[in-house]
Amino acid sequence: MPIRPPETRNWWSVPLGWEEKTWLSIVVVVGLAMFVMMPLWHAFGAQNSPTESYRVSPNGYWQKVMAFNDGNGGLSRRDASGVKPTGDDVYLGAMQWAWLPNQTVLEVGHRYRIHLSSKDVNHGFSLHKEGEAAQKANFQVVPGYEYVLTMTFEEPGTYEIVCQEYCGLGHQYMVGKIVVEGER
Repeated sequence: MPIRPPETRNWWSVPLGWEEKTWLSIVVVVGLAMFVMMPLWHAFGAQNSPTESYRVSPNGYWQKVMAFNDGNGGLSRRDASGVKPTGDDVYLGAMQWAWLPNQTVLEVGHRYRIHLSSKDVNHGFSLHKEGEAAQKANFQVVPGYEYVLTMTFEEPGTYEIVCQEYCGLGHQYMVGKIVVEGER
């Protein structure tokens, strides 16, 4: 509490000191720089969402995921190690509180088109290898939309698919796996 109250006067008519002018100038310059950087980052930063996305029926997409998971329709084959795609397309589906298929087996160095969608609520798609973020993939998966991520895995190993968007009480158990086999 001050010893005495401040003077009653019009503070708006008091001229700014050099320190205030300096800080205001810095704030304006940084704000303008960030404003200019946002479209530049979008155009040249290689941080954009995939350009391929489709509006789909959640049930229609889920039928593709089930066919891929079961090895029906020629999209994949299932064996003891997991689900292996027969081509370049991998269909992953998110639902409370699991990824389907739970374990997908891919090859090192092969370019895949990973299709993602959700059956029920918003989920997140993030890849981690040995507890560390891998493949720089961190994507929100929304029901009613199919997103296509083009990915090539350069290192063999097990990549965990983690949901980083809170999706309900079993969220912490929502982990899938991509096992990448082969040699570099």
